[in-house]
Parts: sequence; C-alpha cells; structure tokens
Amino acid sequence: MTQPRILLGAYACHPDRGSEPTVGWNRAVEASRLGDIDVITHVEGDNVEAIAAAIDRDGLDTLRFHFLAHTPFEEALMRLPGGYYPGYRRWQRRAYHLAERLHAQTPFDLVHQVNMCGYREPGDLWRLDAPFVWGPVGGTQNTPAGYLLHGGLKMAASEGLRSVLNWIQLRASPRVRAAARTARTVLTANSTGRRDLRVALGIESRQLLETGIRSISASRRWADRQPGPFRLLWAGEVRSRKGIRVMLDAMAQLRAVEDAGGPAVRLTIVGEGPEMARVRRTPGVDALGWIPRADLLALYHEVDALAFTSLRDTSGNVMLEALAAGLPVLYLDHQGAADVCDASCGISIPVSTPAESVAALAEAAHVLATDPDRYETLSRGAVARAEALHWATNGAAMASIYAEVLGRDLQPVSSSSHLVLT
Repeated sequence: MTQPRILLGAYACHPDRGSEPTVGWNRAVEASRLGDIDVITHVEGDNVEAIAAAIDRDGLDTLRFHFLAHTPFEEALMRLPGGYYPGYRRWQRRAYHLAERLHAQTPFDLVHQVNMCGYREPGDLWRLDAPFVWGPVGGTQNTPAGYLLHGGLKMAASEGLRSVLNWIQLRASPRVRAAARTARTVLTANSTGRRDLRVALGIESRQLLETGIRSISASRRWADRQPGPFRLLWAGEVRSRKGIRVMLDAMAQLRAVEDAGGPAVRLTIVGEGPEMARVRRTPGVDALGWIPRADLLALYHEVDALAFTSLRDTSGNVMLEALAAGLPVLYLDHQGAADVCDASCGISIPVSTPAESVAALAEAAHVLATDPDRYETLSRGAVARAEALHWATNGAAMASIYAEVLGRDLQPVSSSSHLVLT
C-alpha cells in the first residue's frame, strides 16, 4: 500500500523555540513517521537553518519544507495597529496558492491546518480538493467577567471588548464557518473550545491538546531541595490578563504569614510586560526578565513549584515544561489549565472571585512549603502527567485521526527530506 502524502500548514515552526513554533515543529515531526509530509511555513529569524540542522541531526527523512517569506507589504501591515490579521491573511492566501501548485503536481491525500492555533484565522487550505483536518484550535476562551476590574480599567476595557468580539466572530465569521464545516475533523485544544464550537457553530469537535512535551525528568525528593525559602516560579508576559496581580497579591499574603513565623516563600518571575513596576514593588520577588529558553529549562530544576495564574489561555507550555521537570503546579481551575493539570500533579485554585483566588493561591503555596509528603506525591504525579502529555502520545492520537479520515491503516515509513525556499 502506498503511503499517504500529507500537507501541513504550519505558519510558525522552529525546533528550538516554545509556544506556536514548537507546536508547528512537533506536529511535523510526528507526521513524518506516517508518510511523505510537505510543510508550508513562513521565514522567521533562523528557522530555515535551524530546521535544516534538526532534520539532519534527527534523521527526519520524510519531511519537505516550503519556506514562504512575508512580502515587505505584509511585514509593514502587520506592524500597524490592527494590521496583524490582514497581513497574516494575505500570507495564508499565498500559502494556499503554493499548495494548489504542489497539489496539481502530485495530489495530497490529506491536508492539515496546524497553526496558528487561534480559531479566528483558519487559513485557506480547507479550499483545497483534499480531506481537511483543522486544529487543535483555541482562542475561544475569555477572561472571567468577575476578574476584569481586578486587572485595571485598561484590561477591563480590552478584555471585555475581546469577549464581545469572540461571541460575534464565532457565530458570524464566514471563513471560520466554512473551514469548520468543510473539515472532516475539527480539533479543539481544550474543553472550553469544544463547548464553544458546539454552542456557536453546532460543530462536534474532538479535544486534543495542541502542544506536548519531549524530555521528562525524574520526580523530586523533598530532601534534595536546595536549602532556604520555598521557591515558586512564574513565567510569561507580565501583564494583568496573565493573572500577575493575583500572583503578587498572594505573595503579599505569604509575606505576612512569614512575618508571623510561617515558612518563607520566594517568587521568581521570568518575563517582561507592563506590570513590571508592580512586580518590583512586591517584596520577596526576583524578576529576571526574558531569559534564553535553555536557561528557563534549567531554571525548572532550581525552583520548587510553578504558579500558573493566566486568566485566559488555550493551554500553557510552561505548565507542561514544569510537569516534565517534576514540579507541582498551582493553577487556576479553568480553561486549558484545568485540562492540562489535575489533583494528581498540582493544586487547583478556584476561579470564583479575585479575593478567593488570591487567598487560595497563598494557602496552596503554604501547603507545598510545609508538607513534604504532599510535595513528593504531587511531584510523582507531575512526571506521570507529563508522560501522558508526551508528544509521542499526542502524535499517536493524531495518527489515529489521520487513519480514520483516510479510511486506512498507517504504518511508519522512511523516505527523503528536502528544504525548498519559495
């Protein structure tokens, strides 16, 4: 039986970066085990050289990359306020025309729009005359209404407007509706998105995390912790919608507990953003700014736990990286975070009111800092959860979906890799 030809639309793709680029790269790696894979991606930084090196290093000999650079007009447009999506859409239109030419030369058996993961711009590959898979998609989740003012008036205005636009776009965007209804399978990255597509579009999607993890460490032993205060890590854009004010208010409560004779808890923040002045005013906080990805991966092994307080997020790569390092996670119990973590690997923080979240976060940190048995149990659970979220497991689930769409079994193969500059 001939192996399938599969086309991936992976706008962002890089083997050594996080977030969307790692999603694009790892989707390509997992698909490469199944047949001849063409990937259309854009040119950003050193991704051409990095992808070539990774293919050579890892023997990924079934991949053919087509690098489609942005035009100067698209680059200028995407730098303007409100111009990102128009510029991105122009690139997606050109990617579709490239796909048409490739499809005319040798037809694809299946087309998969991988990223960007946000549902707003599904690209144009669904228009190709081939079975289409879309996702996993995210971006339907909103900041809880009760938390809008806790982040300040600016966040209340911007996030409130975004919630309204989400409601409208999910129901009225002709491109979203066309892509969703054309797709043989629509994948949603979290349970919130699955619910939202069902309610807004009447689409029954399948839930599959859009990201995964590769390297997993051993669990932590309390006796092996470095001496001194219990160390929490928080990583991401330092802005109010990431829940940084919830985190800092919890630190203030923990400092009061320490002053009364309780355990010392310190917070390391990796990232930059408009809330940095507030960060610097908070005692017990060490702000590192943005650091190289390799340094962040090393830092997971120097701290004791991760706090993830995002008020809206599709998932959260930092949670997966922390779990893979054996770190218990303190997480807001909603959206993607509630799908990634559970009681086996972390402590959930209720999303009820900001005051209750702050108090629960401080209490959860206190528990981890004073209960060695609970800490070690959650660390073991973190490693087990990371294994369940490994890219190989995710790739196997996607292979099963491909096989169902194609109506045949898929067996691992090997052929030749190519890089194509377009």
